Amino acid sequence: MSPRTSANPTAFDFDAPPPLRGTGSCKWDAPRGEGVLPLWIADMDFAAAPPILDALRRRVDLGVFGYPLEPPGWRPALCGWYARRHGWNIDPASVLPSTSLMPLLGAVVRAFCAPGDAVALLFPAYNGFFPEIRRQGVEPLCVPLRPVPPRPGATGDFSAEIDFNALDRALAAPRTKLFLLCNPHNPCGRAWTRDELERVASICRARGVPVASDEIHADLQMPGSRHVPFATVAPDAAAVLLSASKAFNLAGLQNAALVCPDPALRARLAADLEARGAAEPGPLGFAAAEAAWREGAPWLDALLRHLHGNFLALASFLRERLPALRLAALEATCLAWMDATAAPAAASGSAALARRLEREARVKLSPGSVYGEAPGTAHLRLNLATSRARLLEALDRIAPILGPAPDNPQPKGPQP
Repeated sequence: MSPRTSANPTAFDFDAPPPLRGTGSCKWDAPRGEGVLPLWIADMDFAAAPPILDALRRRVDLGVFGYPLEPPGWRPALCGWYARRHGWNIDPASVLPSTSLMPLLGAVVRAFCAPGDAVALLFPAYNGFFPEIRRQGVEPLCVPLRPVPPRPGATGDFSAEIDFNALDRALAAPRTKLFLLCNPHNPCGRAWTRDELERVASICRARGVPVASDEIHADLQMPGSRHVPFATVAPDAAAVLLSASKAFNLAGLQNAALVCPDPALRARLAADLEARGAAEPGPLGFAAAEAAWREGAPWLDALLRHLHGNFLALASFLRERLPALRLAALEATCLAWMDATAAPAAASGSAALARRLEREARVKLSPGSVYGEAPGTAHLRLNLATSRARLLEALDRIAPILGPAPDNPQPKGPQP
């Protein structure tokens, strides 16, 4: 497909994604079984924005792929994007490039923690955090989010909030040497407000615990919400982790960045990344990210409209055909978080349920168990970044397994 519709060169078509099965795609080729629809891992089915494809073609046409230097336009493009999009004026000197976020997280954990220490984080949490933290001999210290009613007017049955007393207790623990914030939050879909982030910053400052903020989903904001960079609340944040990979579907091109205002810490992190071969993104990653930040806004704005439409279609489907499932209000990310605990098929837990959906319905979703869901619950995470038709086909497939409604379903709408 062309990323633009033929009728309107300024519009973008997200309902005719290219065929991806058999292309070496983790999302499409890893699921077991014939014809499985993959709505699990957080990448998109869409072709990249035209300016990104143009930049990649120019770089490929050069025909040389030796050791790269950071292009002179990459850093200004990053800083300009965050200033325009999020009101965050980044000091260019505070930026470190890297291949991806996990090496950056590992470097930050090593900078503040010794084996046996702990990193506090809010959970459910992105499943990649846990092995990266443990690889350093450090333990994740999980602070559970609380289910609450969604904000007035929001689509969804529940939301999540930070238990600040529990966070304070976790940060007071002698072993806790770092707080890892996921902003926006994956998998719960929260866009943390400035008030919430100010309370986080105040508690961390009082306890003397530095903060690393993963903001990889920053640009995927739904209508009515906005991203608040943690560094605009706490300019002394130890590190903020950034990438164009989620919003522009560039994860395979290996390009990320870390913003660290402290020169001594930044030098230490740079040396750590260099020693582990993670300080030098490839030329294609640099080119794609720079193009995204310079010229990708129209494509991204159209994408966000499509994702929001998919979320509303999901909410309507659950309301009409799967009343046992409760849907988290989506403020950010392209990931829908669903509580399937009341569905009879979920009695054995989310892992078993996800396996059954893949085996019998031929739909692959992510089980809440990998994110540290609350005991006694069963959640599913669904990736909305596909065509509307594919989403609805997947929902039609899973409906016979996840229905019928229980005799006394939990109320739908703005209840906890």
